[in-house]
Amino acid sequence: MRTKFGSVVYRADRNSFRAKYKYNGDVITKTFKDRLSAEAWLNGERSRVEADKAGVQQWSSPTERKRQEDAIKRRRTLFCDYVMEEFAPTWLNYSSDGNELASGSKRKHREYLNHLSHAFFWKYPLSGITQEDINRWLANLDNFGGATPRKKTFQLLKAVYAKAVAEGAVAKSPVTMKAPTVPKSRQAQIPPATAEELQTIYAAMSETTRIAVWLGAILDLRIGEVVSLQVQDWNPKTQTLRICHSADANGGLKATKTATSNTTQPVPPQLAKLISSACDGKNPADFIVTCADGSHITPNRLRDHFNEAKVKAGRPDLHFHTLRATSITAAVATGASLKDTMTWGRHADAQTSIERYQRASGTERMREIASGIEDTLMGHEPTVEELEKEIADIEKRLAKLKAQRDDLIHQNK
Repeated sequence: MRTKFGSVVYRADRNSFRAKYKYNGDVITKTFKDRLSAEAWLNGERSRVEADKAGVQQWSSPTERKRQEDAIKRRRTLFCDYVMEEFAPTWLNYSSDGNELASGSKRKHREYLNHLSHAFFWKYPLSGITQEDINRWLANLDNFGGATPRKKTFQLLKAVYAKAVAEGAVAKSPVTMKAPTVPKSRQAQIPPATAEELQTIYAAMSETTRIAVWLGAILDLRIGEVVSLQVQDWNPKTQTLRICHSADANGGLKATKTATSNTTQPVPPQLAKLISSACDGKNPADFIVTCADGSHITPNRLRDHFNEAKVKAGRPDLHFHTLRATSITAAVATGASLKDTMTWGRHADAQTSIERYQRASGTERMREIASGIEDTLMGHEPTVEELEKEIADIEKRLAKLKAQRDDLIHQNK
């Protein structure tokens, strides 16, 4: 059937009707299930064309009209509706890599969302919130309960607008300021343990728990990962250890803190011998680190063992988690790059690796470099005190080497 304006054609292959017309060089089509609807649409389009020719209303294509309608709808969208309907359902339950969040992370996300929901602009239009609004919101510290929640809630707001911009819900983000700073925690400022301190702590712990010291300090494992290691995670042939579980509040097995934490770590020779010895005589599902009676040990129980031993090493300030900083510091001392640090530390957040790397390669490393430059350019005559210290260090090292030699000779007799 041909009309005075456009046409309606039945398409038997799709059992549908296609309405079509041409205007301003554009071919406009739309498909309908029945002829009546197609003709009604075509009549409406003819009215728009006639209005344009008469100079009453400018004509635009259906696609452009739909775009304009969507823009108007978005301008009417409230910030709270966009957050709760478009952003929160995924963000509350899944990480950026698509993996489901751990229960603790979900709890934190709900906390930050709750903080954001108390913002005075919560029910403002999504496109109507300004930089001034956000700065005024950030200035009110009373609603956050700490520097970290404040920063995390800000990052949530920034992520909401990043999604809105990507989807065309707003033209640009009003969140252009830097994130609020978070002062370093006291734990982050604790100096890493020295080799001698670690040896003392190792010796002071019980036979079934002491290997945890090296699992933390050498392999950079968290305490929850240490207590969750099973015999079947150890591969003596490849000398590798699979980290695939952490511990929940009751000590039971759960997923690792992040997807990047789930990995296989290479194990150096001396630690490999200790792991093999700890696994000897056990079943595949048995745990590597245990209580004295062989039962499963919880993170809190292992922490108690560690805390008693650290006092004997003269380091009451240490936390088990400080062993991770100790591992990173030792890695940087061996020449590990920032990329190496990120991989070894299994950090989901690159900023964490950057901060640890900078700390480990910071002041002391700069001091070593400065001293090296000075020695090269100025020369250096050692003082009596420096010579005596170097002699003492050499004698101490020599005594240790002789003791190791004597032990080997004794073992081979």
